[in-house]
Amino acid sequence: MNNFITEAGLRLIADSIQSLPSPFLVIGDDNDPGETITEVLRKPVSSISRTGNQVRFRTQFLQQEAVGDHRKIAVFTGATDTPGTGTMLNLLVKPWSKTANTLLTVEARITVSAR
Repeated sequence: MNNFITEAGLRLIADSIQSLPSPFLVIGDDNDPGETITEVLRKPVSSISRTGNQVRFRTQFLQQEAVGDHRKIAVFTGATDTPGTGTMLNLLVKPWSKTANTLLTVEARITVSAR
Protein backbone atom coordinates (compact mmCIF):
# COMPACT_ATOMS: atom_id res chain seq x y z
CA MET A 1 0.00 0.00 0.00
CA ASN A 2 1.33 3.42 -0.97
CA ASN A 3 0.24 6.66 0.59
CA PHE A 4 1.45 9.96 -0.82
CA ILE A 5 0.52 13.61 -0.98
CA THR A 6 -0.84 14.53 -4.41
CA GLU A 7 0.49 17.44 -6.45
CA ALA A 8 -2.72 19.31 -5.64
CA GLY A 9 -2.11 18.59 -1.96
CA LEU A 10 1.47 19.86 -2.17
CA ARG A 11 0.22 23.09 -3.78
CA LEU A 12 -2.39 23.42 -1.04
CA ILE A 13 0.29 23.09 1.65
CA ALA A 14 2.47 25.68 -0.16
CA ASP A 15 -0.55 28.01 -0.36
CA SER A 16 -1.02 27.59 3.39
CA ILE A 17 2.61 28.50 4.06
CA GLN A 18 2.34 31.54 1.78
CA SER A 19 -0.72 32.69 3.73
CA LEU A 20 0.86 32.50 7.21
CA PRO A 21 0.22 35.77 9.05
CA SER A 22 2.68 38.51 9.87
CA PRO A 23 6.06 37.01 8.82
CA PHE A 24 9.26 38.57 10.14
CA LEU A 25 12.91 37.80 9.41
CA VAL A 26 14.95 37.51 12.63
CA ILE A 27 18.75 37.71 12.91
CA GLY A 28 20.74 36.21 15.79
CA ASP A 29 24.41 36.09 16.73
CA ASP A 30 24.33 33.41 19.43
CA ASN A 31 25.92 29.94 19.44
CA ASP A 32 23.16 28.29 21.47
CA PRO A 33 22.22 24.81 20.21
CA GLY A 34 18.76 23.69 19.16
CA GLU A 35 15.78 25.71 18.02
CA THR A 36 16.79 28.94 19.73
CA ILE A 37 17.84 32.37 18.57
CA THR A 38 19.01 35.36 20.58
CA GLU A 39 17.65 38.23 18.54
CA VAL A 40 19.71 41.20 17.45
CA LEU A 41 17.33 42.43 14.74
CA ARG A 42 13.91 41.60 13.32
CA LYS A 43 12.23 43.07 10.28
CA PRO A 44 8.94 42.39 8.50
CA VAL A 45 9.24 40.21 5.40
CA SER A 46 9.13 42.47 2.32
CA SER A 47 7.39 40.03 -0.03
CA ILE A 48 6.09 36.47 -0.23
CA SER A 49 5.73 34.63 -3.52
CA ARG A 50 4.98 31.07 -4.57
CA THR A 51 5.96 29.18 -7.69
CA GLY A 52 4.55 25.66 -7.74
CA ASN A 53 5.51 24.01 -4.45
CA GLN A 54 8.16 26.60 -3.50
CA VAL A 55 7.41 29.58 -1.25
CA ARG A 56 9.88 32.49 -1.08
CA PHE A 57 10.10 34.98 1.78
CA ARG A 58 12.16 38.05 0.79
CA THR A 59 13.43 40.82 3.05
CA GLN A 60 15.65 43.76 2.19
CA PHE A 61 18.17 45.21 4.58
CA LEU A 62 19.12 48.80 3.86
CA GLN A 63 22.68 50.12 3.98
CA GLN A 64 22.81 50.68 7.75
CA GLU A 65 20.68 47.67 8.80
CA ALA A 66 22.08 44.29 9.90
CA VAL A 67 25.69 45.49 9.67
CA GLY A 68 28.17 43.03 11.19
CA ASP A 69 28.86 39.33 11.54
CA HIS A 70 25.91 37.07 12.23
CA ARG A 71 25.33 33.37 12.84
CA LYS A 72 21.59 32.67 12.63
CA ILE A 73 18.60 33.79 10.63
CA ALA A 74 14.98 32.65 10.90
CA VAL A 75 11.48 33.36 9.63
CA PHE A 76 8.85 33.88 12.33
CA THR A 77 5.10 33.98 11.65
CA GLY A 78 2.40 35.65 13.70
CA ALA A 79 5.10 38.06 14.82
CA THR A 80 5.32 41.76 15.66
CA ASP A 81 8.17 44.25 16.05
CA THR A 82 8.57 43.02 19.65
CA PRO A 83 11.42 40.49 20.13
CA GLY A 84 10.26 37.02 21.13
CA THR A 85 6.87 37.26 19.44
CA GLY A 86 5.60 34.79 16.87
CA THR A 87 6.40 31.19 16.01
CA MET A 88 9.72 30.19 14.47
CA LEU A 89 9.03 28.62 11.07
CA ASN A 90 12.62 27.84 10.09
CA LEU A 91 16.16 28.38 11.39
CA LEU A 92 19.33 28.63 9.34
CA VAL A 93 22.58 28.37 11.30
CA LYS A 94 25.37 29.61 9.05
CA PRO A 95 27.87 32.42 9.56
CA TRP A 96 27.32 35.45 7.31
CA SER A 97 28.27 39.12 7.25
CA LYS A 98 27.04 42.44 5.94
CA THR A 99 29.02 45.63 5.60
CA ALA A 100 27.76 49.21 5.81
CA ASN A 101 26.57 50.81 2.59
CA THR A 102 25.52 47.41 1.22
CA LEU A 103 21.92 46.76 0.26
CA LEU A 104 21.14 43.09 0.92
CA THR A 105 18.12 41.04 -0.11
CA VAL A 106 17.68 37.85 1.91
CA GLU A 107 15.47 35.10 0.52
CA ALA A 108 14.28 32.11 2.52
CA ARG A 109 12.91 29.36 0.26
CA ILE A 110 10.68 26.59 1.50
CA THR A 111 9.97 23.76 -0.90
CA VAL A 112 7.09 21.42 -0.11
CA SER A 113 7.80 17.90 -1.33
CA ALA A 114 6.50 14.41 -0.75
CA ARG A 115 9.87 13.17 0.49
